[in-house]
Amino acid sequence: MYSGLANEKSPKSWLDYSSYLDAATAGAFDLRQNIPLLENVMKLGVEGWLRLIKAGRVCPQEIDWLLCHYSSHFLRGQIVELLEQAGCMIPEEKWFTNLYTRGNTGCASIYLMLEDLLNSGKLQPGQKIFCFVPESGQFTTAYMMLTAVENTHKPMSSQISNFHEVPEASPLKSVKPEHPNSPQAYLLRELAWIWLKFDREIRSVTIVRKLYRGEFTIEDYQALLCNLRPQVVEGARWIARAASNMSDFRLRSTFIGHAQDEHRDYQMLEQNYVSVGGELAKIVEYDKNIGSEALSAFIFHQASRENPVDLIGSMFIIEGLGNRLAGKWAKQIQETLGLQSEQVSFLAYHGSNDQSHLAKLENLINAEWMTEDIARRIVKTARVTARLYLLHLEEIR
Repeated sequence: MYSGLANEKSPKSWLDYSSYLDAATAGAFDLRQNIPLLENVMKLGVEGWLRLIKAGRVCPQEIDWLLCHYSSHFLRGQIVELLEQAGCMIPEEKWFTNLYTRGNTGCASIYLMLEDLLNSGKLQPGQKIFCFVPESGQFTTAYMMLTAVENTHKPMSSQISNFHEVPEASPLKSVKPEHPNSPQAYLLRELAWIWLKFDREIRSVTIVRKLYRGEFTIEDYQALLCNLRPQVVEGARWIARAASNMSDFRLRSTFIGHAQDEHRDYQMLEQNYVSVGGELAKIVEYDKNIGSEALSAFIFHQASRENPVDLIGSMFIIEGLGNRLAGKWAKQIQETLGLQSEQVSFLAYHGSNDQSHLAKLENLINAEWMTEDIARRIVKTARVTARLYLLHLEEIR
């Protein structure tokens, strides 16, 4: 929430107008809210939820009631989508809300929900109630686990008491493990947690933060393309190398097909660079930054090992970034710099085309050969790739 500005990026506050009337006419006194930022609040909340599951402090299957604060029905749909993508959804019939009878009651919401659930007659002794309380002002989320016990002094109602401590939404949104304890379920949860952390941290990288703040320049765009090119050029190379070391024929074919899809993408990137005033010779000869060197070294090392199926983790991060973020970046860059669509075609293309690559990953994750050991290898490689990709972006000057 904010006030005093005509819009979030306005260089003028209400104090900069010639009169109060001018400021009011321009909307500088209006109370506003940046709705897109609420997506980050929800992602942070789901990330914390996955942390609790990972630590063994909560088991979704044991929860009888979920009380989740959200200010509108629109946000409920986004929360549901994130939980389903992360593989930790609680069935909606277990959700309890009074939003449609009491409206958005803000910080009082969770207390009123508990009271209404208590008086609804639905609560039974022994049932567990998990409270999910996001706070958008400071981007924090609180969690409570309560247990209903019978009130022997007032038999006409149940009583909630005995608060106790119970001993990260992912690009792979359509993977639905059949069993919560399967290697696929474990892998999906871990990848979702890694992705949520990566998605949150990438927004703090200088080059990305400038883009979201509307401070992005042509020079920034040129620097971004120059630093992306080495990874794009080498993408098809490490995928092809990994394919040559695959012992499974079907996996080898999948990786070869993926390499074929990727091997000429750098040409589109070069065209974008030249179209915004860059010299082709400069981007072709551009040295890798420190993060890019580390990322390439790690991935090529993994690709050179026997049966490097763990590189599914690297593909998850890189293709996920393309599918979930590249398209948004393309639109933001185009609007901020006043460019034509063909000048941001590389990022826009990956924003739409990488979905087909993610579909292939979904098939691999659901493969019959997936074991707990392979899943753990994939998770570790995804975690390392995410950290090195962040370093790669952090080094862009």
